[in-house]
Amino acid sequence: MDFRVLALSLLLWLCPLWVSANDQLDALTEQVYQYPTKAFAQITALEKQQTTDNSSDIDRLRLSMLKCQSLLQLGENEAAINLAQMGEASAKQLKLDQARPYFLNCQADANLNYDNIQEALPLLDSAITLARRYQQPQALIDALRLRGQLDTNTDNFSSAIEDLRIAIDIYPDITSQTQNWVWPPQAYVYAAMGNLLHATNDFPQAMYYTRLALKSEDAKGKVRHVLLRNAARIALDNGERDYSDQLEKQAKTLLPEIGSPLELAYSYAILASIALDKGKIDTAEEYISIAMNTFKQQNQRVAMMRSTRLLAQVRFAQHRDDAALTLMDSAIEQAEVLRQYSDLKWFYGILSDYYQTHGNYKLAYEFVQKRFDAAEQANESMNNTRILQFKARLNQQGLQQLNDDEQHHNVSLLSELNVDWAYSTLFLVAMGLLGGAIWYLIDKQNNRAPTSDTSSSELPPLEQLELTLHSAKQGAYPLSLLLFNASQIRQVDLPPLLDKLQDKLREQDTLLCYSIDDIVIVLPYTSAVGAQKVVSQITPTIQMWQGTHKVNIGIAVMQQFDTLDSLVKRASINQLGKLKVSDPQSDYSPAK
Repeated sequence: MDFRVLALSLLLWLCPLWVSANDQLDALTEQVYQYPTKAFAQITALEKQQTTDNSSDIDRLRLSMLKCQSLLQLGENEAAINLAQMGEASAKQLKLDQARPYFLNCQADANLNYDNIQEALPLLDSAITLARRYQQPQALIDALRLRGQLDTNTDNFSSAIEDLRIAIDIYPDITSQTQNWVWPPQAYVYAAMGNLLHATNDFPQAMYYTRLALKSEDAKGKVRHVLLRNAARIALDNGERDYSDQLEKQAKTLLPEIGSPLELAYSYAILASIALDKGKIDTAEEYISIAMNTFKQQNQRVAMMRSTRLLAQVRFAQHRDDAALTLMDSAIEQAEVLRQYSDLKWFYGILSDYYQTHGNYKLAYEFVQKRFDAAEQANESMNNTRILQFKARLNQQGLQQLNDDEQHHNVSLLSELNVDWAYSTLFLVAMGLLGGAIWYLIDKQNNRAPTSDTSSSELPPLEQLELTLHSAKQGAYPLSLLLFNASQIRQVDLPPLLDKLQDKLREQDTLLCYSIDDIVIVLPYTSAVGAQKVVSQITPTIQMWQGTHKVNIGIAVMQQFDTLDSLVKRASINQLGKLKVSDPQSDYSPAK
């Protein structure tokens, strides 16, 4: 009895310690993004404690993840890459594969800060695959956010909006994990959607998501500074000059929250760009000079190149054209060395516009041609990256299949070795059993009347759709889903309408009633463009039965992480977005 009481007392004493450690690391997860300098100091102290305490492997890995993220927030990208590589190796060695996507995200984020897209894309794909496999929504949200930002920067807007919509939809699932690791602030996910809509010139919707980001509970410290800084730019482009001034002023008051000189330099460079567009030339010159000093000291070549371009634009605004042209030549030279073709395209455009306004059409045309060549090189580089990404996915699938085949072969070989010795004994027994079975079947056949098998081997419709989605993912071919609401159609008219629609579809297409009012059409081997054509074909047929009510059909294109429910949900969001377009008084956001 005394031993049991002692064991229970020890258990009750240890449980609060374990809960306290987890709560401490959960709190650090938010601080890493909001107050990275303070968080880094706490992480360093906890690392020293772990050398003397018997901390678990999970706690050590999690602390390593938090340190990797804090290094990113402080601008220490090279250190973050090294730590992420060691962390992933440790996770493999400890057989904690569920931790690997977090280190891959950290490594990809650091490479994106270096504009190394060729390295970042495969890392993000691997992180998404592992996060889905081991059911890690915290890692999946961060990977989708990063890939959405990357696609936004490379003008791949359709893919970006799909990733960011999913990230927003599943963000509440971060609390469903039994083991917390690390996750991005919700404010950053909303901000990524706002930046995407800003890049597509949808400024009102960009402000909608930016305001959602600012209202988030985790919008504090550095996170809030970044949001205010970006919001000031979006508000200015949206024609809200006074509101932009307010946001810019609030962002400046939070500059002391930026503990890293490098991150502070990036903030000054962005504020300089905003000041230049507002006509505050002296302020822009002051801010960009501060930023360039730090970039030069820390050998940030890409940032230095872009700051040189911004300083040249300041000189143009000051009517110091010779100095501006010298700076532009320097920026172009740096871009050519670094092979930053997207930046080159922009630089050539600035010079083309300059010479055109000064009547030198010959030089203006030369720079237009150079801009076109740079755009082609940028597109070729991105296409090569996408091809490498696609090959990496195929190679990953091939290696998985090879491992499965090898395991199957080994199991078969062992089975063969284990049963060879029994073949001679079983042969005689099998012959006897075979003779008895033949006699039994003949006897049963003589005494049994023939019957017909009326049971159907077909799967239920929803299971058929799940199987279709699975086949599309395995075969890596496109699949689209259409959704329309049949509430305006009489129930008695619904069967003949479905027959008419089925006549317009292909044999492999599937049409069924997903719910009382929702009709779903699944289109294998169909992209978004093809799905839109199908919508155009079936809309007149539905309109005949629906009367004066407008036909709104939602479209969703399958992503690798989709389920049937998420695909239907995104089609419903797309459908509501079309209602938003037709009803300008509605407050619904189609991108939400």
